[in-house]
Amino acid sequence: MANFKGHIVGGVLVNTGLLAVAKFLPGDILRKTNGILSNWQFIVALYVIAVLFALWPDVDTNSKGQDIFYGIGFVTDIALVLTGRFEAAAYLGLLGMTPIVGHHRGWTHSKIAMLLVPLPIVLVPYLHDATILPTALLVYAASVGGYFSHLLLDGLIFKHFRIKGNRYD
Repeated sequence: MANFKGHIVGGVLVNTGLLAVAKFLPGDILRKTNGILSNWQFIVALYVIAVLFALWPDVDTNSKGQDIFYGIGFVTDIALVLTGRFEAAAYLGLLGMTPIVGHHRGWTHSKIAMLLVPLPIVLVPYLHDATILPTALLVYAASVGGYFSHLLLDGLIFKHFRIKGNRYD
């Protein structure tokens, strides 16, 4: 199992790979995102999202990853409230509370959770505006990619692939 630094690096690397793949998608798919992949703020946001989801499965334990995740989440939640985005703030708060529903390395470390936990990132915006789907899918990909990197580094994707160095080994 990787420590929080390993999970951060994993999230960054996987997101870099996803962005490289996205650059090679057919032009008609990328045009639907209104050139969002050339917006540096959006790219930075994708990296932040990937790193947060790379840390998320371990936020149910007292750890440096938990401190980072909730620190960024708290600041983001305040910003959402101050800008009047109460619905987004509520979803972020709900997401932040979900790990305490189970025990460590329980449901948060499952492959199905990797796909389902970030799903509201696509569904909620799509229900409000169907034209946002291509952009929401990029955010979903960063989320799942970060989550995937966590499970990969914890040895839960391939049985014999595990990074040592976490206090939970």
